[in-house]
Amino acid sequence: MATEAEKIAFLQERAGYDLAMLNYTFMRVVTARPSTAEDQLDRNAFLESFAVHARNLVSFLSPKSQADEANATDYVADFEAPDRSRLQGPLLRLEAQILNVTASRMTTPEGRFSVDDARGLYIWIVPAILKFEEKRPPRYRASLNALGSAPPAM
Repeated sequence: MATEAEKIAFLQERAGYDLAMLNYTFMRVVTARPSTAEDQLDRNAFLESFAVHARNLVSFLSPKSQADEANATDYVADFEAPDRSRLQGPLLRLEAQILNVTASRMTTPEGRFSVDDARGLYIWIVPAILKFEEKRPPRYRASLNALGSAPPAM
């Protein structure tokens, strides 16, 4: 079980970083208009980064799947995220295309994680994180000031 200090540190350092990167990469992905091969590589890099941070936040906001994973219910015992059913397709494509390097990795456009998938995840995450912020007890509120701020380059 995490201590109060560890829980606050997680919100500031991990969840805050994931949220900052999610917002930044989402804006870069949806505004990108690749006209060169280098522009396309940049867009792909932003899309992949978005996917990693989106998956982390979806996991944090969803019901716990592992006893040792940090979760919104560690802070708000009765927290319930919005229905995840519409995330199944985007999350499957995210896992297959971006997070698994296997022979079955999708190579057709229909099977790839896309900007539309990113948009769907973002539309789910933002209200869920706002609901979490609203329900979070006062002892964790100060730690949320760090949410959305990016630390110096690692």
